[in-house]
Amino acid sequence: MIIAKQKRQENIAEYVLYMWQLEDMIRACNFNVDVLMQGFSISPLEEPKVRQWYQNMADAMISEGIQRKGHLMQLKDLVQDLSTLNIKLLQKQDEQKYKELFTAAMPHITEIINCSNECVRNEIDACLTGLYGMMMLRLQHKEIFDDTKQAVKTFSNLMAALAVRYKQYENGDLDIEL
Repeated sequence: MIIAKQKRQENIAEYVLYMWQLEDMIRACNFNVDVLMQGFSISPLEEPKVRQWYQNMADAMISEGIQRKGHLMQLKDLVQDLSTLNIKLLQKQDEQKYKELFTAAMPHITEIINCSNECVRNEIDACLTGLYGMMMLRLQHKEIFDDTKQAVKTFSNLMAALAVRYKQYENGDLDIEL
């Protein structure tokens, strides 16, 4: 909960990836928050709030029918907002650097979309899916090939730029309507 709030404020892309990881952790614990809370070192004052936050998340996942796979609707909506911002930035004349980052990532985005069996909804979802996949490979200590590293680097660069613009948008410092 505390990390999620911090990531939400600092970097929206990292927040989405973190929340996807929490969804998988909740699934791995069979939606049992007691199991999930084992190993956390939380102050006794914070423990009830944190426990309730995870329970609410688990309950929402069950309610939305994503016990085996998928993402919470709030996260899907957030990824859609990021996609909309991406489109708006690509349409702006003064976003040349952003357009270059997008162009560099596009061949790899296309590859993920083509392999996704329609699970990936847009270019930004593809980037996040690629970044999440890399994170899972690292956690599993699997070999990561150079071409995969290069593809993920383009996703990382694009998402970093988009996260900065999203924060500007949320702060009212970016002249774009979503």
